[in-house]
Amino acid sequence: MNIEFPGPAVPANDGGISFKAVVDGKTVACKFSMEVLQDVEPSLSMSTQETQFESSKQKLLQIAERKIREGKIINGVVNIFTADL
Repeated sequence: MNIEFPGPAVPANDGGISFKAVVDGKTVACKFSMEVLQDVEPSLSMSTQETQFESSKQKLLQIAERKIREGKIINGVVNIFTADL
């Protein structure tokens, strides 16, 4: 399975971040909840969601990759929540 994360990070209406992945040539949206952004680095909980995402981008994308490899893509979307940390 070939997984790439070209991005970009785009703010979502629910306060989270959406980040584009390409899995075997198909686009997948990685949706990071507002809660996971706040919980991955609590000291940044008052920062913008973009700042929160960028500060923990590597860790968050590793979680997204793991969920993709586990087959947890539903309708072209993989959702990442605090429980995934």
